[in-house]
Amino acid sequence: MPKKKKPLLFLFIILSLGLMTYQSSREHLLTFRFLNNTLNKFHAIVNSVKDSVTSPFKRLLLREEENIRLKVEVKRLLKEQQEYQEALLENKRLRELLSLKEKEHRYITAACVIARGADQWSNILVLDKGLSDGVTKDMTAITHKGLVGKISGVSDSYSSLLLLTDINFSAAVRLQESRREGIISGTGLRKCQLKYIPYEEDLKVGDVVITSGLDSLFPKGIPIGYVSRVNKKGKGPFQNIEVTPFEDNTEIEEIAIINPFRNKDRVAGLSNGVKR
Repeated sequence: MPKKKKPLLFLFIILSLGLMTYQSSREHLLTFRFLNNTLNKFHAIVNSVKDSVTSPFKRLLLREEENIRLKVEVKRLLKEQQEYQEALLENKRLRELLSLKEKEHRYITAACVIARGADQWSNILVLDKGLSDGVTKDMTAITHKGLVGKISGVSDSYSSLLLLTDINFSAAVRLQESRREGIISGTGLRKCQLKYIPYEEDLKVGDVVITSGLDSLFPKGIPIGYVSRVNKKGKGPFQNIEVTPFEDNTEIEEIAIINPFRNKDRVAGLSNGVKR
């Protein structure tokens, strides 16, 4: 081969090798890119399927968490509402006791009920005031509704209150309108019994019963209750009369204690306007 053609041949071989190398490298890159794109698409599909399956459960979980949070919030608001309502009722009762203090010149102190009898038949309450607060035996207990009972025992810091529904309780009373006098006694239940009202006396349901003051135990004119049943059937000169107290024993929380022996004046403001 002539010497002049050798360099040309050598150059051709180098160019051919370079072109072959380039083509080989390019095909490798194209193949790798194709596989990478395919894997990416497959991964995207898998994630999409996964999201479509798990999304409802995630939403349910979020809703459940929100429901739990709302329930806790509702309980908190209900508790606050109950506490607010209890405070309003307590303020109302205390204002009523304060009004008694302003009207009743025999007022000694206000007391809270701290205990009740051990069984449903008990008609005794334990109060948080005693001798150190000026409370003595036989003092009268009232609320803005009327007579509750009398102090039956007392210690330095506590006292016991005998309710007017107790079988051992009695008081001289009169009918507010007719002025007929009688004796009221407890029955051990919710009602009381009005005794010694003659058979010919015309009574009607709703007549108001007040203290007469003739027993020197209770001030005159304290409302007690209303006639809830009249029975003229039976033997004897007197009617069988049931009286329902204005104050429900189960609802008593605070009472005012007054001294019935301070003087003999009428209890101011208690007997006026009490009708049933």
